[in-house]
Amino acid sequence: MFHRKSSSRRKRKPVRHDNQTKPIPPKSITKRLYILTWNVSTKFPDNLSLGKLLGLENSHQDSDLPDFFVIGLQEVNAQPQNTLYNLFKDDLWTQRFKELLKERDYVVIKTEQMQGLLLSVFARRKHLLHLRQVETEYTRTGLGGIWGNKGAVSIRLNVYGCSICLVNAHLAAHDHMLEERINDYEKIVQEHKFHVKTKEAIFDHDYVFWFGDLNFRLTGEATTSAEDIRAMVKHDELKKLIEKDQLLLVRREGRAFQKLNERLPQFPPTFKFEHGTNDYDMKRRPAWTDRILYAVKENNYRNVKLTVEQTSYKSHPSYNISDHKPVTSEFTIKVVRKPQYSGERFKTQHYQRLSYRMAIANGTESSPRLNSFDDLVSDLVDGTQVYEDTTERTIVFKPIELWLVGEPNKIEYTIPTGFEEGSADWIGIYREDFTSLSEYLAYEYTEGYKEKQHQLNAQQEQQLKNTRTVELNFSENVSLPLGVRYQLLYFQSTGSRGVTGLVGISNTFAVEKRCPSPSFDDID
Repeated sequence: MFHRKSSSRRKRKPVRHDNQTKPIPPKSITKRLYILTWNVSTKFPDNLSLGKLLGLENSHQDSDLPDFFVIGLQEVNAQPQNTLYNLFKDDLWTQRFKELLKERDYVVIKTEQMQGLLLSVFARRKHLLHLRQVETEYTRTGLGGIWGNKGAVSIRLNVYGCSICLVNAHLAAHDHMLEERINDYEKIVQEHKFHVKTKEAIFDHDYVFWFGDLNFRLTGEATTSAEDIRAMVKHDELKKLIEKDQLLLVRREGRAFQKLNERLPQFPPTFKFEHGTNDYDMKRRPAWTDRILYAVKENNYRNVKLTVEQTSYKSHPSYNISDHKPVTSEFTIKVVRKPQYSGERFKTQHYQRLSYRMAIANGTESSPRLNSFDDLVSDLVDGTQVYEDTTERTIVFKPIELWLVGEPNKIEYTIPTGFEEGSADWIGIYREDFTSLSEYLAYEYTEGYKEKQHQLNAQQEQQLKNTRTVELNFSENVSLPLGVRYQLLYFQSTGSRGVTGLVGISNTFAVEKRCPSPSFDDID
């Protein structure tokens, strides 16, 4: 009775053309961070084995290693002679960590120091071109904000497009100074100001990691003595003891650190010990002063939920040079690789939707007026979904075969469409095995190209498009030993103490020094 319709009469699905393709959703990947905080009590790392502290003794395969090491120290020796030394070389602690981690191909991305507060970020070399908009900040809270013995230093950066803020703090000491610690926290939050759009404050970032000698003590000073606390630790009554923790209480009350999370410590209090021992100093009440907290904005991106997993949180009692024990924590975070989906393509695909939204927006007095589709694309995208991740754009160098020492060398590179060249952008020459982004042997700013560009006619500019030719003339006094291979690194920068990011790395090349041509005076 019923007949199947012929295939020729079946309703066909509409063919989707290329300009109607749905945007590719962002792709999430995970990265691992290893964070260390330690009040080193002005001691130096002489003859100190640091491999166990960083978990390297258990890392038998490359996949066991974290993507980033974050080292936060307090009470680093900041005597005048050491401060002068640090103007020319890394401090001794950074040197030791760098020597240890270079064997596993880590590079120092940035170091920030304020008197005894020291913060360093190390990354695997393979991640270098995916770390952008690096900026440091500091806030003094000692002596009412005029002295840097207390306060915080921080490093913010984009990691594969996601923003991370790392804060190393040393707050007011002593049991009875709880209000001062809360005030220190508030001052740091209020005064820390970065120069990256929409990420000016600490808690504007996708991820925040706040750690250091936060100096929070245990309540009940009148009823719980140092001996009582030591006895509770000995009898493994840590769960009962942690309920007296000031940091836990102020977080519950919403007075400080309420935006941050922490897995409660399951290790004994890390302060205060007799130097060189694992015995508590009974002149002070033991406490969990050394902490690592974190926060994540889970829903900052459409279709992707950011997550952070704290996979370890422990102290290291075998390290006894200080009256504090070091504390480490490992985290796995999700970062977002945004699709290469340009604003032009978006406008083409969504012409009607854009026209409608613009008409609605311009017809509402409370809405800011939108003058173009570009404004509307920014309005639709900003804060939720970036269709093309501009922070991942890279400079591509034309291969360099040989570098002539003491002579002008012309290099050529291509900039991506939409790349913003700044007057403070610079190119540095590095050894192939560089272990820090601050180890440039010489550098020159690229602004000279813009001056020459004004001399070009329209046809020449069209031909050049995104290709740049720059003449670098490093001084002959720059030490470039023969037999070593080098690389050029291009940095996008807003200037001294500004926002910086590595956006291009050349191939490796050899150097050569040509003999000078003979003059008439040299001929007999």
